Amino acid sequence: MRTLILGIGNPILRDDGVGVHVARRLQRELNNYKDIREGFTAGLDILELAKNYDKVVIIDAIKTRNGRVGSIYKLSLEDIPTIHGVSPHDVSLAQAFEVGRKIMGRIPEVIIYAIEVKDVTTFDEECTDEVKRAIPKAVELIKKELNEST
Repeated sequence: MRTLILGIGNPILRDDGVGVHVARRLQRELNNYKDIREGFTAGLDILELAKNYDKVVIIDAIKTRNGRVGSIYKLSLEDIPTIHGVSPHDVSLAQAFEVGRKIMGRIPEVIIYAIEVKDVTTFDEECTDEVKRAIPKAVELIKKELNEST
């Protein structure tokens, strides 16, 4: 089973970059694993990256109303609300994969590891302490996910 690991976020916006930080750590620890990508892509761009894979593991920041900073949630596409952007080119993750399902007939299995964050507006390349502490746990969860896929 071919699995893509995709860390999403902006690494210069404090906690928003947590997905990228997790992907980079996975690259260091799994140096022979070639299917790790990072970026602040979303929507249809992710669909293009994912089309040749059986499974996609996405790591991203999430900020919920009552969440505890540093919590890690394992989600599916069905768990992600469909939020319409202001531009017809700005589609949600769930919408992008639904388009993919209609056009290509199949989409990869999608697992999302969302890490509850605190600060996504401050320009800083380091995450807050609570989010930093979640990174090793997220790395281990994703390594386990990879082992289950093989």
